[in-house]
Amino acid sequence: MSGRRLSTLGRALDPAIPGPKGLPVLGVLPQFRRDPFESVRGWAREHGDVFRVPIPAWNLVMINHPDLVNEVMNNREGRFSMIGPGERPVARTIGSALPMMEGERFRQRRRMLTPMFGRKHLARIADTIVDEFTRRIERWDRFAGTGETVDLQHEIAQVTLPAFLRAMYSTRLTDVQLARVDADMRLLMRTVAAGVFLSNPPNPLPIPGTENLPLAVWRMVTLVGGFIDERAARPIEDTDLLGLLLQSRYEDGTALSRRDLRAELIALMGGGYETVVASLSHTLAHLCVNPEPAQRLYAEIDELGGVTPALADLSRLTWAKACFDEGQRLQGHPMNPRLTLRDSELGGFHIPRGTLIGTPVYTVHRDERWWQDPDRYDPTRFTDASHPTRPNTAFIPFGAGPHHCIGSGMAYMNAQFLLTLIFQRYRLETPPDWRPRHASTFSITLDGGLPVRISRR
Repeated sequence: MSGRRLSTLGRALDPAIPGPKGLPVLGVLPQFRRDPFESVRGWAREHGDVFRVPIPAWNLVMINHPDLVNEVMNNREGRFSMIGPGERPVARTIGSALPMMEGERFRQRRRMLTPMFGRKHLARIADTIVDEFTRRIERWDRFAGTGETVDLQHEIAQVTLPAFLRAMYSTRLTDVQLARVDADMRLLMRTVAAGVFLSNPPNPLPIPGTENLPLAVWRMVTLVGGFIDERAARPIEDTDLLGLLLQSRYEDGTALSRRDLRAELIALMGGGYETVVASLSHTLAHLCVNPEPAQRLYAEIDELGGVTPALADLSRLTWAKACFDEGQRLQGHPMNPRLTLRDSELGGFHIPRGTLIGTPVYTVHRDERWWQDPDRYDPTRFTDASHPTRPNTAFIPFGAGPHHCIGSGMAYMNAQFLLTLIFQRYRLETPPDWRPRHASTFSITLDGGLPVRISRR
């Protein structure tokens, strides 16, 4: 396919940009859909740090060097955007949340929300989260010693979602309600993933008796709107995330509109639990098939003496954090997208307005220039100074720049708590010769789940 193919905004790509050729019209779309992780990695090896990916409708350019990643993600001049011209229509219909904002409005909202994810607030909710984690994980006793194979990825979702909802709304839902929320949230995530993976989205039609996007959106909007209305009618003293959002003010003293409040809460639900489910599942999967790091994790956790972990213990759980980081490194998303809003230059190539810039995180995280034996699970990369130094943007599990995930501190806290509580109680065993495979979901879950047999320690 010609490098001169027009983008949706009618601007031609620089024909000097290298890249795979692909098929007429379809380009490399079939190959990308079949394996978006290794196909992009192979193109990067063949074509370098800037290469075009011919697909229908878009000019897509991938960047694979940390310096270029930093230039795009840390840009503060408005050249690259996460949402582009869709920001205003989304704000008028759904409402504005941080992932869907740019510019000064984004910066004001970020300043407003940042305190609720700082250590002071994490200290307020840590005990609540640990309490819910503990209650849910102890239910796994029913599997222990039975020889039954359990999908631990699914079970982790049943642990993290109720804990996150308690931290957000100071409420507990029934197991039936939790299952409904989990299914609806995953449907919303699949819709977003369809755009990233260039695949077919879920059913967009409200056909009775079927799982469909409009119904899932309606249920999520109704659920979150109900939480907001209930809190307005019956304020409580507990300072949860909903309470903090209701109290938050812009610098001019104005509060969030109800629509923006609802949008922000739904975005936080999607980013606050489902992403932890995915990254922790990858971490546990690699620990199951790598006994030496797992044994070192048992030893570190045993130093707590069986005591339920608290926020103050996190600084002692350095190996747990390294195991989680290495799990996130190997997890890696195939494309973190930005839209070029103004003509730019990257790596010596002209990038016209309207070009989609993709950062293949999976590829960056496995680049031999920064990671020795990059496909091997080795948490010492994050603890041992003998490993080669690397640019900061060679490891970006939470993104980089202004859109760096605002909840990364909470994600680390939840991951360290979960690893501690699980490894204090259980041993996990995957089937012989089983290895983790990536699923093309928004948060990059495990394809086929995480099959384990559970036994008590």
